[in-house]
Amino acid sequence: MSQVATAVPKIREITVFSVGDSRKISSWSNVPYFFTQTLIEKGVKVNRVNIGKSFIGKVLSKTIWKLQAVVGRHVYYDYSRSLLHYLSVKFKIRLALALHPASDANIFLTFSFSSAGVARQPTILFCDWTYEHHFNYFLNQKPDATEAASMKREDGEIEAADLVLVLFPRVAAYMKTRYENPNIQYLGNVVNALSDLSEPDAILYKKASSELLFIGGRKYIEGARALVAAFRLLKQSYPSLKLNIIGLKASQFPALPTGVICHGYLDKEKEPDRKLYYSLLTTAKVIVNTTPKWGAFSATLEAMHFYTPVITTPYDEFVATFGRDITFGYYYPDNCEESLFDSIQRVIEHPDYLSLCRASHAAVQSFTWDGYIEKVLGRISSLPLPNGQRNNINSAN
Repeated sequence: MSQVATAVPKIREITVFSVGDSRKISSWSNVPYFFTQTLIEKGVKVNRVNIGKSFIGKVLSKTIWKLQAVVGRHVYYDYSRSLLHYLSVKFKIRLALALHPASDANIFLTFSFSSAGVARQPTILFCDWTYEHHFNYFLNQKPDATEAASMKREDGEIEAADLVLVLFPRVAAYMKTRYENPNIQYLGNVVNALSDLSEPDAILYKKASSELLFIGGRKYIEGARALVAAFRLLKQSYPSLKLNIIGLKASQFPALPTGVICHGYLDKEKEPDRKLYYSLLTTAKVIVNTTPKWGAFSATLEAMHFYTPVITTPYDEFVATFGRDITFGYYYPDNCEESLFDSIQRVIEHPDYLSLCRASHAAVQSFTWDGYIEKVLGRISSLPLPNGQRNNINSAN
């Protein structure tokens, strides 16, 4: 008896739905850009569909829903979670399906919408976590009636999808217990880096700097303030030390010591911002973000790609990805500035600092978009495609 493997069906065309323009690097932490660009590089025709807010939706978000937030109602519920927006997006989806009938599959870079039930192609959802997980894990509170209604709609989309790809292992494990859909999978994570790493020795040489790095917007302000407090103490022992903060402005702090530079938001779409961003990653001695529960995972991976040691809290997804014992930095479990001072000093004074740098890069070396999309295409090929093909193994005598 012999086994004859049928050829894996070639995926020639995919329609990708994203919340925002997938041509723009700035959309959702660069993910839609890398996702679609890598598909194109692999020879797949990509039909890009932006299912973000319409002009009317943006106006409503700035008026009615913003007013609700001001008075304290639905702070975590805006137009993008409303039934009106949901119906508007469903209409856009139907139009896109009619425009791209030759597509082999439909991929949604969100869990909130899908083409399940209205398209002949398989529906694939890709995202980081659900709306329900945001409330359960980050907010630790129950949703109100409108938020619960939005969650119910999202739950329906997830259950109906042919394949659900989750960016984080713990979230994927949780979703497998919450949903009956058997096709919820975690394929690994990715580094969203635009800059070239052709000269790693040159990068390691620049790590001899005295620059600390923080990356994170307003929701990471707690971690930023803890770092600034530790920096005040460090400055006494290391007068030349600098702290670069990306994502926050100086006006968001009551006062800053000498040596702290707030760069605000750096848009990779703009060449000067992009060059500055990667220059700061290249010269960073260590990246620090000890915000509880989440330490800017994507930005941390990118810094690690550039050989940067890490100090972060042992939050669930980071530990699930890299383990409890890391060789590229230190976990910071406490919320006291003295302990953070000690952790940073351990990196600065490490007897084999470059080993931390190399270990950091090695830990994310396999997190490539090329490899990830190869896995995605493999999973799609195993689904029933419009032409009836399926990737399987046939037995023959």
